[in-house]
Amino acid sequence: MQEGYEPFEGIRRFRRMIGGCQGMNGFEMPSEVREPLTDIMDEGGELVALMEIPGANKDKIEVSVTPTVLKVKSEEKEDKEEREDDYYYRERRQSGFYRTISLPTEVIPEHVKANYKNGVLEIRMKKKVKEIPGKDIKVE
Repeated sequence: MQEGYEPFEGIRRFRRMIGGCQGMNGFEMPSEVREPLTDIMDEGGELVALMEIPGANKDKIEVSVTPTVLKVKSEEKEDKEEREDDYYYRERRQSGFYRTISLPTEVIPEHVKANYKNGVLEIRMKKKVKEIPGKDIKVE
């Protein structure tokens, strides 16, 4: 090995070159690509998922549930066009996310409710009650 060799110097140099990027690690993804922050809580007979999706269109949010998986998807497209005599301007934007979450316990898909308010999607899922098999007891 060379004396004075620094294996991570190339990475440090690269990070300095792209110093205009934000974030702790120098590579923060734009908000259109990020997965929404999600909390899942067990509230007795229900699992409750809270997802932060500020600015999303409620009609573009799709939620689907199986007994063990929660899927949330949203996709928005915008196509803006301006025409004048001396110029033409067109801008296209697409954003969205797709999130799949394994649930910690089984839920009943027919008893799921979703509500979107103030940039937060709340999904309430009724937990499936697991039947415990009975046991015959011998009387002595």
